[in-house]
Amino acid sequence: MNLEKTVNIIAIVLLLGLAVCALMVMQNTTESNVVTTQAAVHQAKKESAVAKEVRLLTLELRSLQKDVEGIKKRSRKQKRKAWKQP
Repeated sequence: MNLEKTVNIIAIVLLLGLAVCALMVMQNTTESNVVTTQAAVHQAKKESAVAKEVRLLTLELRSLQKDVEGIKKRSRKQKRKAWKQP
């Protein structure tokens, strides 16, 4: 009977130890998840800023392409006029 109580007490102590370890692991996992989430939010903001900059540069490039096309057209017209004039 005494041996049975001792084994039961040891089993209970081991289970309590396991429960404490599980709680510690869960707490550390939660803290790690918070850090990971904060890093993801920071990365998303950074990527968002980069995406905005890319869009602005794309719009500026399109505007420049239109300007170049306009200059080419004027240049062609002037060349035609120069050829037509005696």
